[in-house]
Amino acid sequence: MDPGYGLRMTPGPLTTKVSLTYTMSMSMNSACEHLEDPDWENIEGAVLIAGEAADAVTIAGICARLPWDAHGVILLEAAARIQIRHIDVPEGISVRWLLRGDGIGQHTKGERLGNAVYAWCVEWACAEPPAQWTVWLGPHTPPRVARMARSLLGVAN
Repeated sequence: MDPGYGLRMTPGPLTTKVSLTYTMSMSMNSACEHLEDPDWENIEGAVLIAGEAADAVTIAGICARLPWDAHGVILLEAAARIQIRHIDVPEGISVRWLLRGDGIGQHTKGERLGNAVYAWCVEWACAEPPAQWTVWLGPHTPPRVARMARSLLGVAN
């Protein structure tokens, strides 16, 4: 197992929250879920970093450690515009805030994030995968989004 990528345990108020990291490289036959903290300074290939607005501080810390030539996307779901914050990223990384909205058109928690993670996985990791990719899901990501990502990426539950 490559010690440079990982699954990080973060204590939550009532339970233990887990951020999940999946990687794939040409030397692997399938995607792997890792146990060590990611080595973001030396990450290679396409990157997807996704989570809820509550993960924004952690994600900003990850972005501060990404190499200047990193490429990929950060997806964050928020209930309201007031949760949106600026995150400094390398030039090749885009940040997309996904608002759930309010009233009759409101999306359920994780719905917009799940759709966006699904689209990324299909485009980058399933259809014509790059030589290497990394997917990080924040500890506040709804479990159904993590299950869907595991399934699409070929990671055993």
